[in-house]
Amino acid sequence: RYSNHTTNYDMSASEEDEEIEKFREMFACFDADGSGKIDVTELSIGLRDKGMNRNRASIIKLIDDVDTDNDQELDFDEFLNLVQSEKLASLFSSEEKQELERQQSTVGLNNIYGQTPTPTETEESVKTGLGQLQAEIDAIGDDQKKGFNQALEKCPHLIDDDFLLMFLRTEVFHAERAAKRLMKYWKSRIEVFGEEKAFVRLTLDDALADDSVALSLGYLQPTGQSDTTGRAIVFMDVSQEGKADYTKFSLIRTVWYAIHVALEDKKAQKEGVVFLIKTVDNLRQWDIKNSMKLADHMKGALPFRLGCFHLCHSLPIVKSIVKVTKFILGKLRSRIRVHQGTHEEVIDSLATYGIPKSAVPSIWGGEFNIEAQSEWQEARRLIESRN
Repeated sequence: RYSNHTTNYDMSASEEDEEIEKFREMFACFDADGSGKIDVTELSIGLRDKGMNRNRASIIKLIDDVDTDNDQELDFDEFLNLVQSEKLASLFSSEEKQELERQQSTVGLNNIYGQTPTPTETEESVKTGLGQLQAEIDAIGDDQKKGFNQALEKCPHLIDDDFLLMFLRTEVFHAERAAKRLMKYWKSRIEVFGEEKAFVRLTLDDALADDSVALSLGYLQPTGQSDTTGRAIVFMDVSQEGKADYTKFSLIRTVWYAIHVALEDKKAQKEGVVFLIKTVDNLRQWDIKNSMKLADHMKGALPFRLGCFHLCHSLPIVKSIVKVTKFILGKLRSRIRVHQGTHEEVIDSLATYGIPKSAVPSIWGGEFNIEAQSEWQEARRLIESRN
C-alpha cells in the first residue's frame, strides 16, 4: 500500500513491473562482470559507491539473509529481496535519521540542508588554500592524475586560480578532498567529452558544438535565480529523457555545461546548487544507467555543493521514484524533498526553502519560462563570444 503526501494509491500490476525493471537495470550496474550474479566484492563496491561503507563480514551477512540457494552470491530475485528488505531499509533510515537530525539542529535558511558552513574568505586564506591544494596535487601519483596532467599540457589556461578555487569551495577548503575531486573531474571530463573536446572551453560553440539536439530538450536549465542564501537554482526535466535522438554522453555534456553556467556566480560556488525536478511521466521512460552516471559525477567530480533535489508535482508512482533515487544517490539520499498539491501549495512549500516564485517553472504556476531555450542559448553565445 502506497501513501504519498496527498493521496492513497495502489500501484497497478504494470507499474509494479516497471519498478522491478528499474531494479533490474540497477542490478546490471552492480553486476560488474555480467555473470548474472553479484558477489561479495561487487556488492561491497556498489554499496561503497553509494556512501554505505561496510566491512566484508557485514556484506556477507546481508547476502546470507536473502541467499536462498546458499551460493554466497545474489541472483536478481535475491537482489530484489535485499533492496526491498527491512534490513537494508533500516540501514538507510538510520543514516537518513542521523543526517536529518544534523540538518534540523541548524538554524535558519543558510543551513536548511545541513551543509557545512562556508568559511569566510580573505586574500590570505585563499592564497593559503591554493598553496595547500597544490601540495596535495603534487603528492598524488602520476598514475592517478593522468587526466589532470593531460589538461596541464593541453589547456593550462583553463586551470587558473579561479578554476581551482571552485574545487576548494566545493570541499569547504579541505585541500585533500579538493585535490581528489579535481583528479576525478578531469578523468570524467575526458570520458564524457572525449579527448578532442575535453580540453577546449565548455561553451556552446566549442565543447558543446555537436550537442544541439540534447541541448534543445532543456534537460537541465539554469534559472538565473538564487535562493535566499545564494544557492543557484536549476530546473531539471527528467521527463525529457528519450524524447530525441541523442547519445548518452551528449545529454550528460549538457548537464556539465548547465552546472558550469550556474557556477559562474561565485556565490553559488560557495553556497551550492538546488534542483527543481520534474520527474518522468512513467518508470519505463527513466534511464537508470544514465542517472547513476550523473549521480556519480555530481558526488565526486563536478565542483559544486549539492543543496537539495526538490521533486515537484510527481505522479502517484513517486514512492517508486524516490525509492530508486535514494539508492542511486547513496549518502546524498537525505537531500530529497517531495512537494505535492496545487500550484499555489507547491510554490508556498518551496518558499519555505527560500526558493522564489520567479525561479519556479511556469508549468507549475511560477514565472520561469522553460520554453525560452533558443533565446537563452543565443544570449549565452553572445556572452561566450566576448570572453
